[in-house]
Amino acid sequence: MAYSLPYEVYVLLEEAFNQDRAKAEVFAHAVEEALQAIEQQAEERITAKKEATKAEVYNALRNELATKEFVRAEINELRAEFRAEINELRTEINELRTELTQLRGELKQNALLLKMLIGIAVFGLTLFNPAFVKLVELLMK
Repeated sequence: MAYSLPYEVYVLLEEAFNQDRAKAEVFAHAVEEALQAIEQQAEERITAKKEATKAEVYNALRNELATKEFVRAEINELRAEFRAEINELRTEINELRTELTQLRGELKQNALLLKMLIGIAVFGLTLFNPAFVKLVELLMK
């Protein structure tokens, strides 16, 4: 940005150089260039400081935030754990199915034994019933 001195400063410089306008203009031009150089250096320092701060913030955030690799590793670890748990549950389910099949077999066997016991009880009660004995005697005669 070009910087120029106000008109009043030119007038003061002419008075300081005893009305020598050429010297006043040379001095004013030198002051303007010095101000421009100072401004340019300030802008460069600000830009450098801005870049340095930006890099510091980026590095600080990078250390704080999870990276893609870290997240992927965590996801893969969780998947492996879940797969192991699922396999354990499948094993338990298969064991329970086997046990349930065994219980069903035992239940069928107990049902058959119960039917036989009821049949024997009915046969025994019928056979030793005095009215039945008389009926059989009548039929046999």
